[in-house]
Amino acid sequence: MRALFAPASAIRDELYGAGSRRLARIWNTPGPDLPRDGLIALLGGASKVYEKLLRIDQARALANLERLPVRVISVGNISCGGTGKTPLVLWICRYLAQIGAKPAILTRGYGRSGKGMARVNARGESLYRQSAVFGDEPVLLAQSLPSIPVRVGRGRAESGRAALLEDPGIDTVVLDDGFQHLTLARDLDLVVLDSRNPFGNGRTLPLGPLREPVHHLRRADALVLTHSDHRQFDKTKSMIEELFPDKPTFSCRHGIVGLRSDFGFFPVDALAGRKAAAFAGIAGPEGFFDALASRGIDVCARLPFPDHHRYSALDLARVIETASGSGAEFILTTAKDAVRLPTEFRGAVLTADLQLDFGTDEERFQKFVRNRTCSAWNPRPA
Repeated sequence: MRALFAPASAIRDELYGAGSRRLARIWNTPGPDLPRDGLIALLGGASKVYEKLLRIDQARALANLERLPVRVISVGNISCGGTGKTPLVLWICRYLAQIGAKPAILTRGYGRSGKGMARVNARGESLYRQSAVFGDEPVLLAQSLPSIPVRVGRGRAESGRAALLEDPGIDTVVLDDGFQHLTLARDLDLVVLDSRNPFGNGRTLPLGPLREPVHHLRRADALVLTHSDHRQFDKTKSMIEELFPDKPTFSCRHGIVGLRSDFGFFPVDALAGRKAAAFAGIAGPEGFFDALASRGIDVCARLPFPDHHRYSALDLARVIETASGSGAEFILTTAKDAVRLPTEFRGAVLTADLQLDFGTDEERFQKFVRNRTCSAWNPRPA
């Protein structure tokens, strides 16, 4: 009976969570092991319709291909949920700036309330308000790369032209989540795969997590496997190399390089052995919690929320209550979550600064990106 008198937001999240857990079980069950019931049959039929419409949409996009007068790099994936696209966009842009390029980022701005095209401004206003208008990932990108313009808009070619009109010095455009946006030609197509489970049950939406069939990865110029420190990595890498033997493949992991607060930046090792409560509204929050634990932090409470979740006062009260009840000395979250926190609460948490670590693949990946972007001064024919 308690649920009948619970706040509407709590009931909504409970129902959402139950539905998400059921779908996650289906998406992560190997295809041959899927149960033969009405729901699976219904989802399977919907997937066939989805694939047919996808083929029509992609053919239409390729027939109306547009090109920008600068080099274009796309970072994307083929599955729903987080694979590490945003950290790779950050890595690419920092590296481009390091070698003397002048990039801009184009993104759709998932979940934003604003309409049309706009440049993201992550300064001077509440990040909480900005994340609602532009989306959390665009605000995170703009906050992390203050000297690099970030623009949101459905049409990437149109957004790109607006970016070039505003700053003609831009020589490279980086598409965030651009693999499915086929109307804009690109000079380098990178696809990120989560090595822990890159394809789920191998089926397309809605029966599976795939936005496109696996064989569409042939379009990609290179594949980037994340979570190289996971026990499943070697098996996944062997499978990918067998499926796409001629495709350049690079490996990386998500590393926590430090913690941020209102008082500045300090090393994560400062919390080694200390108790902390962690919360995250991202795809695969357990990966974040495990990363904290791997650095010696005693994660005594773990609070997952739906991806892109906008935190209410009730949510934050629950975080504080859980942290207090577990004996936590600190509350930790991700940078993506931090931009969705009201200003008055952000000062009470520590934000983990995550970056990609390519390890022994770093020099090889830098050379690959450098060679492909330098040659793109003379773009490939559309």
